Amino acid sequence: MNALRPRLRDRLCVAAFILLWIAPTAYHGLWRAPIPGEPALLHDWHDVACLFPVRPKVWNMYFVEVRRSGRPEWEQLDETLDFGMEPFGHRTRLHRFLVAWGVQRDAGRREVAEYLVAGDRGRHPELPPIIGLRFVWAGFVPRPDDVAQGAWRRPPLAQVPRQERRVLSVHDFPERAP
Repeated sequence: MNALRPRLRDRLCVAAFILLWIAPTAYHGLWRAPIPGEPALLHDWHDVACLFPVRPKVWNMYFVEVRRSGRPEWEQLDETLDFGMEPFGHRTRLHRFLVAWGVQRDAGRREVAEYLVAGDRGRHPELPPIIGLRFVWAGFVPRPDDVAQGAWRRPPLAQVPRQERRVLSVHDFPERAP
């Protein structure tokens, strides 16, 4: 009986996969360094095996605060009503948007703010309308001596000290005359 022999093309594909993916990934995993002369894009592709070589010093947490008509104080908005799915652990798509946009995407933040305000007005017509919305960043510093009990959840913004917060952007929504 004749055994099926792989074609030359099949052998070349396997060799290319080993040389272009497996070997560089193994190099990154063992030496934790880019291959000399490797382009940055290829380095990122190969570095999948080393996703978390060191723990982060600060965990980013994002919050949405609103100010309602007739109320001077800011209150935390529960954005999980609009961004309830958490495909990134305990982070929502809103968190991913804010991380990706950084500080240079005011237009994107404005669009999301308008979406959140419209959603709130539709859900809660009995509440005073939102006249201001702001995105707030806070850093959570994990402490090695504070062992987590169960799944970690971000604390309410009221529990985050003011000096550990940074307002990313503020969006005003003037009241409309009826």
